Amino acid sequence: MALRAQDLLDLGIESILNYLRRSRADEEQERRTGEDVLQAQKELMDRVLEPLGIPYDQRSEVGSGDKISTRPVFQTVIKDLQSGKFQAIAVKEISRMGRGSYTDMGVIYDLITDKRIFIITPYKTFDPNNPSDLRQIRFELFMSREEFETTRERLFGGRVNRAMEGKWVSGEAPFGFDYNPATKKLDINEQQAEQIRAIFDLYVNGVPDGADGKRRDVSFRALATYLSRHTVICTPKGKKNWHPTYLKGVLQNERFIGILKFRTTKRVNGKIETRPEEEHIIVHDAMPRIIDQETWDKAQAKINDTAHKPRTKMDFSPCELAGLCVCYKCGGRMVRQYSVQKYEKQTGDVVEYHKEFLWCTRPGCTFVKYRSVEEDLLDVLRYFKDLSADRLREELVANLAQDGQQNNFIPDVNEYIEQRAKELKNRMNFIFEKYESGRYTDEMFDERKAEIDKGLAELSELEKKYNSEKPESKEYKIDVDVVRTNLNSLLDAYAEAEDKSDRNRIMRSVFEHVTIELIERGRGRIPSKYNIYPVFKKGLTDSVILV
Repeated sequence: MALRAQDLLDLGIESILNYLRRSRADEEQERRTGEDVLQAQKELMDRVLEPLGIPYDQRSEVGSGDKISTRPVFQTVIKDLQSGKFQAIAVKEISRMGRGSYTDMGVIYDLITDKRIFIITPYKTFDPNNPSDLRQIRFELFMSREEFETTRERLFGGRVNRAMEGKWVSGEAPFGFDYNPATKKLDINEQQAEQIRAIFDLYVNGVPDGADGKRRDVSFRALATYLSRHTVICTPKGKKNWHPTYLKGVLQNERFIGILKFRTTKRVNGKIETRPEEEHIIVHDAMPRIIDQETWDKAQAKINDTAHKPRTKMDFSPCELAGLCVCYKCGGRMVRQYSVQKYEKQTGDVVEYHKEFLWCTRPGCTFVKYRSVEEDLLDVLRYFKDLSADRLREELVANLAQDGQQNNFIPDVNEYIEQRAKELKNRMNFIFEKYESGRYTDEMFDERKAEIDKGLAELSELEKKYNSEKPESKEYKIDVDVVRTNLNSLLDAYAEAEDKSDRNRIMRSVFEHVTIELIERGRGRIPSKYNIYPVFKKGLTDSVILV
């Protein structure tokens, strides 16, 4: 039966709010046909409301979120209805108001009944004071949620079954592969696969360093710079510049050794959460390997090596002490500062002074001569080499015990955690905005949210680790003869090495870190006074065994 304006006016309806929202079915139809479903919905409701001659306000929601909290437009709708600005809400169907949690449905139901908000659809006007209409409202509100959950479970169940068969169910084929519609699995894209193999080779074996065929070991940052500046290898999105974090994700992606991982999810209090790792679907040999096992193992071993590596630009080689020295006062890593200054004598002659310092970049911290620290570290090796067997064992045990307990020498972990948590929260807000605007599908949203949740969990573990009590002391068994032999070899190798990068590798193979404590600042030709606290690596000898 057609709506009549007078009937609505008799019910006290003087202003109507027309709420337009795309459903998931509408989104699928748009992708399939290219039709603007929201515009078609608007035209339908205009045909219903315009003949009435009653003022109405149009509100459009682009996103298809199933919760009120993810639909900002509908939040304003609720506020206006509560304030009495509108007496009726017009929708294509009652379920358009939402398929959220039962709590959300309760909020909508209470608002409709408490304020006697009429619901106008193209086929019927629902009056909350009419028991029959109210029963229909309850049924459509709450059953629409059940229908939504049933549909979600059925679709997700199908994806889980296909994933267990090793089939690709996560959208477009990832970089390095092509989707085979016949088998519904992934085949290797040889052109892209060659680029992936090249990245692994450069990370594991180093990048070219000179015309003599020598290779230089690099970390993610230096490799990202090399790929951007010296190769034609682009990112999967076709960009020239590589980001170190993204590059690390590529090198850790098990898809390249044929492993398919599918995140199963569950709903807790209306929120989608990723299940623990042991509940993920993991299928081996689901796709052809791009990277051989030996290369993969070497790459993962290098990634998992937690020893600090110097951060130098790709166009420069690390100096002898790069990545090694730590400021006693603030815990920051110290860097080399080098400059050449020219002075003119009274005779007119020009003299050059080469100044080289180890510098903590924070104002007011340590500033000492670079070569002086280098020579002191070599003296430390000579000192340990010449000790008696008992004294060497005693001092080396004491030195090794320092590692992990020098809390004053570690950068402010809590500050890092705070900054990292802020960054992750900003990223979380960003993906929520993209999801609400319809730019992210449910799968994309779940995947990105899971990554951020993982990052927050790792931060929590890091905070527990560094704020916990000191670890219990450990005993060491040391083969003194092996240690002495190694120290001799290292000193000889350092003296013979001509390349500063080679010397840096030797230094970092011996010392875990070296803390520099400034005692007295230098003035003019008077050098600064300082203490050094070197900590040896536990791998100084194969005979260093934790008991």
